Amino acid sequence: MDRLFSLMPTISAAVLSAFLLTLAGCGERPPPTPVDRLSALAEAAAKDAAEQTTDPHEIKMIEYKRDLMGKPGLQMYVVFLNDMGQPIDYFVTQGKCSSSNKRLTDPTKIVQGDRGSYYGYFDVPGPSEDGTYGESDEYQYCKTIDGKYKQWNGEYLISDKPFELTIKPLIVKFGNTNQQQQ
Repeated sequence: MDRLFSLMPTISAAVLSAFLLTLAGCGERPPPTPVDRLSALAEAAAKDAAEQTTDPHEIKMIEYKRDLMGKPGLQMYVVFLNDMGQPIDYFVTQGKCSSSNKRLTDPTKIVQGDRGSYYGYFDVPGPSEDGTYGESDEYQYCKTIDGKYKQWNGEYLISDKPFELTIKPLIVKFGNTNQQQQ
């Protein structure tokens, strides 16, 4: 009996350890199966691929441009450049610039008539906003903050923040007169 009492602390510790190990294992998940491991790898690869895709960045830039161009009172800083890259003109716009290939009306119209071998409806070129037909060279046009119309068919830069030009523009405007750079 004395021996049983001397082993009691050891037996109690063993029983307590077994009980604690059983409790600790209650919340454990079973080891992952090969299918679970492959599924986790595929998920991680898809996440990495999505982070490296340029589409989300392009979409964000399109949204940024749309928000910027839709601001009331928008002013843009514009530099017209010659073929050598020298600034020709630098000004601030009232609103955004546009280009000659933008139209508010449909470039064609439907007419009914006789085309020799066929009578019916035809899609023919329609007049532009100014009543003219046909196309012109491509150009950009803007309205300055002082109400002037500017049109240019060369290279240009546009920003919502001022440019720091290191070369003076070739055309400098003072009031109603143009002066050439000296």
